[in-house]
Amino acid sequence: MVSNAKLRRWAIAFIFGLSLVIVAGEILVEKIAIFGFHDIIDIDNPQKQLPRRPEFSADYSIDKFEDFLRQLVERHYWFLSSNDLYNYYYKQPAAPLPEIYKYRPKVMITIDDGYRDAHLNVLPLLERLYRETGEKITVVWFVNSSFMGVPGTYLDHASCEELREGVIRGYYDIQSHGANHDNLTLISEEDVEKEVGRSQQELRDCLADLEGDESIANHISYPFGAINKNALEIVETYHESGYLYNTRSLRLTPFRNPYFIPRQTVNRNTSVGRLLRLAAGWWF
Repeated sequence: MVSNAKLRRWAIAFIFGLSLVIVAGEILVEKIAIFGFHDIIDIDNPQKQLPRRPEFSADYSIDKFEDFLRQLVERHYWFLSSNDLYNYYYKQPAAPLPEIYKYRPKVMITIDDGYRDAHLNVLPLLERLYRETGEKITVVWFVNSSFMGVPGTYLDHASCEELREGVIRGYYDIQSHGANHDNLTLISEEDVEKEVGRSQQELRDCLADLEGDESIANHISYPFGAINKNALEIVETYHESGYLYNTRSLRLTPFRNPYFIPRQTVNRNTSVGRLLRLAAGWWF
């Protein structure tokens, strides 16, 4: 009969060995951090402070955003577009990586909802960074098409013309976030079809005749990060990939699914240091 002491030693050895396997997997499997921002604001502007404007947990300071981007540029990150990610890491067969980017670390910057303040703060920043560093940063915008140019109760949304400006200047990658930001798991299949199809068509109409317009609204960020089997069957008829919000980085394993692409949620309290650690592939 095996003694209790020996069983305990075996259990400890098994747990230790399993932990080593998990840690080795985290170290050896390449990861890409995809960051999900919302409104990017100038927190020092009195017009953007209480009581003139409510505070939202997803707000992020333009100063911290600039610091983050500058440090990524200094570390030679490749800023992926949604089509880059799909073509090089999901499409079958995958396109070969360009030599210029093959050995650079990778990151994706996304902004949801299409708020006007984010546009007014981010586009000048991207242009300034390009002038100073020569790095043209791509930012993926997941836009609610029905809200383009619509004044909100608290927050205004960027107009079609403003989004076109970012695309024309070569900084914006415009993708879908649904037409009205409806949770796709809580509406009928008929309404899912309308939400997804309408958003794609309106975004493509907005950006028609621009260079690269064939890549517009090929991909979707699920409102609230929510998707289920029935909604997914409809999404797949319109989009090549779909993005979640699940505070994880993309692990480049052979079994990754293009319709369950993970993203790291960013809120007003997320430090630049934490973003940089996540971008580098740290898992704490």
